[in-house]
Amino acid sequence: MARPRSIPGDDAAYLAAMGHSQELKRNFSTLSMLGLAFAILNSWTALSASLSLALPSGGPTSVIWGLITAGICNLCLAASLAEFLSAYPTAGGQYHWVAVIAWEAWVPILSWTTGWISVSGWIALTATGGLLGSQLITGIIAFMNPGYDAQRWHQLLIYVAYTLVAFIVNAFATRLLPLVTKAAFIWSICGFTLMSITALACASPEYQSGEFVYRAFINETGWPDGIAWLLGLLQGALALTAFDAVAHMIEEIPQPSVKGPKIMIGCVAISVLTGFVFLSVLLFVLRDVEAVISSPAGPILQILYDATANRAGSVCLLMFPVICLLFATISILTPPRAA
Repeated sequence: MARPRSIPGDDAAYLAAMGHSQELKRNFSTLSMLGLAFAILNSWTALSASLSLALPSGGPTSVIWGLITAGICNLCLAASLAEFLSAYPTAGGQYHWVAVIAWEAWVPILSWTTGWISVSGWIALTATGGLLGSQLITGIIAFMNPGYDAQRWHQLLIYVAYTLVAFIVNAFATRLLPLVTKAAFIWSICGFTLMSITALACASPEYQSGEFVYRAFINETGWPDGIAWLLGLLQGALALTAFDAVAHMIEEIPQPSVKGPKIMIGCVAISVLTGFVFLSVLLFVLRDVEAVISSPAGPILQILYDATANRAGSVCLLMFPVICLLFATISILTPPRAA
């Protein structure tokens, strides 16, 4: 299938040239679409909430350099997918692109397989926002009430609440989604900035050394060091997942061939940058690695408390990630409705 000629100022005609009719309104601006993509990745939030995955599996080297490794790989993937998105800006995304480039006889099976892999990934991804959010909230309860005995159903109810709010917004308030995603982006960047500055200011001058932050290796997994580091790499991979959301929402922004690829690559780049800075901050102000790994309050809340020495202040700062994860849950449910 040849790439259709771009028709300036007429996105519907460009879509029609590819054999698709305009079904969705193009209500998303560049900022709101960037907010959607960044809210789904929400790397600095996901990375900090999942520190307990990487700290025992490689320690700071896995946390920092695992993110950089995942970032480079995902930027390459984003650049590749952005090229397809520029040529064929349809909500089908990968399964449509496979249908375009595959051998004609293989198109049905390859496109079908790609589509179901994508669907399966998005189904699994819907669990992450509510899961991490419920962990943070139960951690707050345990932190403020040392005698609290967390039950699985407590976390389940919080998880259901996150998912239910996301469903209601996507099912009954779709016209508000551009505003929600803009708010998500602004809230996330403000939270990242305020938490970083506050943690550094309160912990001063008692910081970990650069040697610890960027070179320390910890292996408590029982596996060989190389395997342990690869296990820690899962944290960085998790935090840079689903930037293809831009493709599945591409029919809801104007000038999709131009704006879509920029947003796709931009959201990954911003996520890597903010993630690297925030993880560095957390590791610099960290006091005791073992206490952070085993803390019932969760790693990020324990680190914030170590830095600020104030329970109420730590919980207030943690509200940024808690609400970021609600925005993430809402945003994760948005692209599948279009694809």
